[in-house]
Amino acid sequence: MPQFTFSVTEQLIPNQDYTDKKKQLRTHVDNMRADDDEFYVLVNNIIVGEDQKGKIIDAMKKETTARKDRDESIYADVTSKISKAVNSFNEQVADIKKQRLSVTYEDKTE
Repeated sequence: MPQFTFSVTEQLIPNQDYTDKKKQLRTHVDNMRADDDEFYVLVNNIIVGEDQKGKIIDAMKKETTARKDRDESIYADVTSKISKAVNSFNEQVADIKKQRLSVTYEDKTE
């Protein structure tokens, strides 16, 4: 009796779209950015608002500006990577929900 095999890829579980996670993640990044902005405003109010002068104050202003610029760069990088990460996650989940099936059978009609 001859044997036959056929293979198919079946989706076992329906796909789900996770793009709404981008907004949730961006909200957390925006909250951190707002907290940092508030912090830097407080620092500047203490340093500049009280007419502080001197080498230490100048160094503090320079360091604060450098840190703020670095933080903004990090936030921009994280925000751009959120889209890539969620898209990659979507693809990985979709791939996991598919299964390759092989069926082998015998033809008993002969």
